[in-house]
Amino acid sequence: MITLEAHYIYLLIVSNAILLALACTTLERFERRCRRMDEFWASPTGTALADDRSKGDSKQMHVAQQLEQRVGELQRTLKLIQSNNAEPPLPPTERNLPIENAVRMARLGASIDDLTRNCGLNVGEARLMKKLHGQAQLQATGKG
Repeated sequence: MITLEAHYIYLLIVSNAILLALACTTLERFERRCRRMDEFWASPTGTALADDRSKGDSKQMHVAQQLEQRVGELQRTLKLIQSNNAEPPLPPTERNLPIENAVRMARLGASIDDLTRNCGLNVGEARLMKKLHGQAQLQATGKG
């Protein structure tokens, strides 16, 4: 029984030693790779790439600022044009609501199809408009 426990202890010690060796090897490779990267960026090639990258970034920033300025100018121009061409708001009584438009069209003798197409009414609403306000046209002309 004692020998069996000793084998497990030796197996545990050996596996820990293997894992420790793997960890040390991985850490050493990582440090080497980091040193190579540092050497590359410190070399003339790495410095040139870093300068090109920063120049490209500054160029993109400059283009973005120009675009923002142009958009701001266009927004100001649009506001100016809108303020010059702005029509005074209609009083509430002069607004053309769809129902008012349908009433006007029915009085002028529009067909049911015209009322449904132009005013967004369904067929039943268009018939009602024609009945109510089409009669006003007949009475006004003296035919009814």
